[in-house]
Amino acid sequence: MTETASNALDDIVDSIEINAPIETVWRALSEAESVRQWFGCLQYEAEIGHVFYMQPDEAKREQGDIEGATHCEVLVLEPNDRMEFSWYMPDTPKTLVSIRLAATNDNLTTVSLTHSGWDQFPREAVEDFWQKLKNGWKSFVLPKLKAHAEAQ
Repeated sequence: MTETASNALDDIVDSIEINAPIETVWRALSEAESVRQWFGCLQYEAEIGHVFYMQPDEAKREQGDIEGATHCEVLVLEPNDRMEFSWYMPDTPKTLVSIRLAATNDNLTTVSLTHSGWDQFPREAVEDFWQKLKNGWKSFVLPKLKAHAEAQ
């Protein structure tokens, strides 16, 4: 085992329950206009291999400027089941975001998120960034998806 792997950060794992049918949650999760509203990304398209961008700088985001943005490539789109995309900065290893849906009943869907691949980095180099992402998924991104899907 390498030093990086033995001291690696855990995957970021979280989930949220959404009061909406799985089909409604899937549309909110995957359709281009919907994703731009709740996720705040640039240039998203529901197409395998398509690259979109997460721009944390609001002014740049409003201008459509991708300089300094995180790159994301759509890898999996399985309707009413899962979406996966890579998450990376150019010239760095890619991490993986996997979002799975499960119908709890006809009007309740559980959304489970796993952001993996942190074993590729020295812990001390990415721990602050990892913590910000962990908090962001839990406190911002998943609640925004929930609010958007429940408003449909």
